[in-house]
Amino acid sequence: MADNGKAFVKGGVGCFIAFIVLAVIAVAFGGTAHLDLGGVVILFVIGGLIGLVVNAIYKKGKNDANGEL
Repeated sequence: MADNGKAFVKGGVGCFIAFIVLAVIAVAFGGTAHLDLGGVVILFVIGGLIGLVVNAIYKKGKNDANGEL
């Protein structure tokens, strides 16, 4: 279960960092960026779910490579 927690947090933080990078690029080109607390939570949850999916795919591939079921 600890692996799933780590994957969720890494995915959430990664998604948030990606948003920050895109927001900085948008502001650099004259646009605007706005994010409130609800947006941060939703962004983190979406990234966390993506992290869980990627972790499940990784574990499945690792088990298949080792010949495990």
